[in-house]
Amino acid sequence: MATVSLAQARAHVLVKQGLAGKGLGSVLEAVDATGGIYGTAPTCYLSCAARIPSFRLADLDRELYSERSVVRLRAMRGMAYIEPLPLLPALLACTGEPRDKTLKRIARSAEMTEAQTLELADRIEAVLAGRPPMTVKEIREALGGDLPGNSGALQMTVALLGRYGRIVRAKARGSWRSDLYPYARWTDWLGAPVEEMDPAEARVEVARRYLRAYGPATADDLKWWTGWTKRDTLPALAALGEEATPVSLDGRDAWVLTDELDALTSITPQDGRGVRLLPVWDSYFMGYATTPAGRVRQVRAEDYPRVYDKSGNATSVVIRDGMAAGVWELDADAGTATVAPFGDDLPWDDVAAQVDALGHAIGTDLRMERAHVPGPLSDGPRNTFLSPISLRS
Repeated sequence: MATVSLAQARAHVLVKQGLAGKGLGSVLEAVDATGGIYGTAPTCYLSCAARIPSFRLADLDRELYSERSVVRLRAMRGMAYIEPLPLLPALLACTGEPRDKTLKRIARSAEMTEAQTLELADRIEAVLAGRPPMTVKEIREALGGDLPGNSGALQMTVALLGRYGRIVRAKARGSWRSDLYPYARWTDWLGAPVEEMDPAEARVEVARRYLRAYGPATADDLKWWTGWTKRDTLPALAALGEEATPVSLDGRDAWVLTDELDALTSITPQDGRGVRLLPVWDSYFMGYATTPAGRVRQVRAEDYPRVYDKSGNATSVVIRDGMAAGVWELDADAGTATVAPFGDDLPWDDVAAQVDALGHAIGTDLRMERAHVPGPLSDGPRNTFLSPISLRS
């Protein structure tokens, strides 16, 4: 069994994900290289900007809304991701909670029977048929009065339809930072329904894609990222057969795709050098088991409370050579990117260059401002991870 250092593993993933070296060339490359980027705005745009030197906001919009080569959907652990069309059958088959549990949960929470929930879902899909995308408010108006359940029933049933692959989020209303989405029928937006896939086969496909983005990684890493049970995780890895090879990662059993083994064992830490500005929930910081031990390749133990809150949410982070070196915060309206370092060795010229590149990506002149070394996220109010500097100033 090959032995791999954390420094090698870190550099290998940084290069694959476009966070070191020359970066990536397109949105589709970024989506593939990360196993899917987080779908919430503005994270999705900022994650692309950190990986694609030539990125502009319109590049992601083009793939989402014109080419429709990627879509937003809830997948791993029920979180919203942007994923490519070929992977959608696998993701809908094996990520998130089972459909029957989703139905039971939503019916109970919405104060409806399961039959009423399914009937409302059919009505929603019918009112969307052949029409431009509609927000939940517009769907409510089109349906008229006499809706079953409580005040949240419609919103929850819309979520159910997304989980079933019957509707899809269309172009957000407002700016690139908006999360106000209208919805379209899946078949109207993409031209065909989602193909059904066996969940066990789907898990093998998702495990393969995870290792392509994050390997070498442990079974616990894959289990956490997908939200699977151990009973589902281990057979998926085993089913990869000769496609995956075990390695010793800093004394822990890990897996890497066999066709990457030579690149992994020959890479040097110098290959992973560079500075990047990663947003809240960036895939790089949400790809491994949510413990200091699971994320030691990215975050020093003493910095862990500065990067992750108690729920495991990652804040916006400045990385240097793949390690968390500070936090940052964007105020596009004010034209500022504020950086708070963890130590006194941050290469400020490199950070300033990243701020300048980000400004070009989002079409705004940005100036860099410095802030004091931050304490733990727990020092601030709830959801401090969303604004790790201003919510504590």
